[in-house]
Amino acid sequence: MSATVNFPLPRIGLPPGRIVVSSITFVAAVMLAAFPLVGFTSTVARACACGCSVFDVGGLDMPQEQDHGGRVFFEFWSGDQTQNWIGTSKGPASANSDKEVNTQWYNVGFNYMFSRDWGVMARLPIVNRAFTTDTGPPGGIQTFNSRDIGDVEVMAMYTGFFSDMSTGVVFGLKLPSGTYTAPGLDRDTQIGSGSTDLLLGAFHRGMLTGDNAWQYFGEFMWHQPFLYRSAIDADTGLDELYKPGMQVDGSVGIVYNNLYHVLMLDKIAPLAQLIISHRNADSGPAADPLNTGFDRIMISPGVEFTKVVDEANKRVVKLYADVEIPIYYRTNAANNAGTEGQLIAPYLIKVVGSYNF
Repeated sequence: MSATVNFPLPRIGLPPGRIVVSSITFVAAVMLAAFPLVGFTSTVARACACGCSVFDVGGLDMPQEQDHGGRVFFEFWSGDQTQNWIGTSKGPASANSDKEVNTQWYNVGFNYMFSRDWGVMARLPIVNRAFTTDTGPPGGIQTFNSRDIGDVEVMAMYTGFFSDMSTGVVFGLKLPSGTYTAPGLDRDTQIGSGSTDLLLGAFHRGMLTGDNAWQYFGEFMWHQPFLYRSAIDADTGLDELYKPGMQVDGSVGIVYNNLYHVLMLDKIAPLAQLIISHRNADSGPAADPLNTGFDRIMISPGVEFTKVVDEANKRVVKLYADVEIPIYYRTNAANNAGTEGQLIAPYLIKVVGSYNF
């Protein structure tokens, strides 16, 4: 989903139906993240946690009442997974044969609102990943690189529940366009998952104060893989299937919406949000179900800068940035062929530049 002009919400009352729908949407991010982790049986040891779909939620990318036409955007996401995590605490690096997963995503995309009710969005990621792992003798610790197109997302959005477009649903597919056979990378560290995923989500925003100075927002996104692809395992020589686990991400937050005409900008909007993620364990012969799957809570301060370049035609340039810092992590972890734990990142970075037309 995506946004264009982000000006104040109209001061309208909430009928009982809206209160019900808004409440359900707002709390779904927290409720869905409470699913228990699913356990499976052991196979080959692979121990890295990415959960990059968390970037699909959070921030001010929800539609506004004045939205129309199109938007093009560029996103930069970054995460450097260096800390081995076992259960709910740090684990020794020596327990995990994987040492680092350093990834940058460079995404280009667009969205278009055909009307106040319907819109579409597409995102094409270009991914740069460096994977450092202990391959054992004689190679020892080695770094493998993969640079390629990632998995494309295509979604539709419906915002016709209420006249101000404050509540909506999104649905679509993540396509298996990313490479999942790069040499040296395990299936759970490949740029692409090799799966087709169903994407379902919802969002809601509203006012906390009558003068619109403070707003709240909530959203969630569910990734459910349902078509899978196998690949030849370099160690066994077998054509093995990999099934990535379901992941759901949600965010709730507040934004200060009353900083207008500052530093030659039309608006600056600081925000604070809580991001919650749950991922089921992977399954299949190419997976490590004992060391995949997690629950995670992150706090995330952010800010959005807005510059109106053509008010009559609502042409707007925006820059959004946040940092996402874990305050709680629980990973599935168990000794599997000498490896235990998952690599996590001490923080994630998200930057989005966009032009609305």
